[in-house]
Amino acid sequence: MTNRRLLLWPPPDEANPYLARLEGALRRRGVEVRTGVRLAALCAAPRGAQWLHVHWPEWMMQHRSRVAYRARTMWVRALLDAARARGVSIAWTAHNRIGHDDPHPDLGVAARHMLLARCDAVFGHFAAAEPWARSLGFRGRFAVHPHPGFAADYADPFADAAARKAFRAAHGIADDELLLVSPGSIEPYKRLPRVAEALRSIDGVRWRWTAVGRAAPEPLRALRSAAADDARIRVEVGFADRARLAAWIAAADATVLAHDDLFTSGSAVLSLSLGTPVLGPSVQHLATFAGAPFFVAWDPESPSTLGPALDVLRTMAGDARDAARRTAAATTWDDAAAVVDAHLFGAAA
Repeated sequence: MTNRRLLLWPPPDEANPYLARLEGALRRRGVEVRTGVRLAALCAAPRGAQWLHVHWPEWMMQHRSRVAYRARTMWVRALLDAARARGVSIAWTAHNRIGHDDPHPDLGVAARHMLLARCDAVFGHFAAAEPWARSLGFRGRFAVHPHPGFAADYADPFADAAARKAFRAAHGIADDELLLVSPGSIEPYKRLPRVAEALRSIDGVRWRWTAVGRAAPEPLRALRSAAADDARIRVEVGFADRARLAAWIAAADATVLAHDDLFTSGSAVLSLSLGTPVLGPSVQHLATFAGAPFFVAWDPESPSTLGPALDVLRTMAGDARDAARRTAAATTWDDAAAVVDAHLFGAAA
């Protein structure tokens, strides 16, 4: 099939390989992909494209001022309407329910209503995302493709168990201690102070916890307050490049998540790609891992549930890390592109 033209926004960036991988896989299938920093330019001059596929559009709309938030939402609506007036259909991948740490969640939901009213197609990474989209009035086509893994972008830095053990020892992790990590930026929606408080209440389990990533002053203060100078808690503040992030995750016994409204968790996918089990609330995307040998549920609303989760982690089967890698690798970027291609253009996989 020829003449399959797609506008992709925003353009790929170095921080998150998702869009670069998807774009590359679509191009390998023969889809003509054009992207650009300015959504307005793509909408005003689609150049024969049949579809505009947007990701994370909340970045253009959120603002601390309600007046500005509404104005930005109206601007995005005008851009989408301009594209539709030029014969372009709109698709969206639902990475998030609303934007992380949305300063005005009611306006965030209203913005989703606006977006879904203009979407002809929506993609989700798990099946339960569809009824949520329908509840906001979406009437178009919905397709699911699990989030592909990141093994090709975040290489396991440890050639063998000895190298992993040496990294842990270099950072003061004893052989009988569980190393837990929470990777990525330190932001309020991740609720890391709850993790600190829950860990510090646990008796009978030796643990160390490292939070890795950029942090704004207020979330960092909240986390350090909850940590209360506990020597078992390490906060690695600053940009974590891929090698550094991969090392901490691959060295860990588990990644700990405490999001209560995460929809798709890129941190979970990254952790599984490196063979690291995940502890987190069994909601939304994470609920798809329930019963898997590499996933242990805990409820951040009930901090006492983290202790039993660590007990399960200590007795986790030795092949759990291999199972995690297999799950992350089960859907490839070519698989995801095939779903997008078929859903938008009717191309055979």
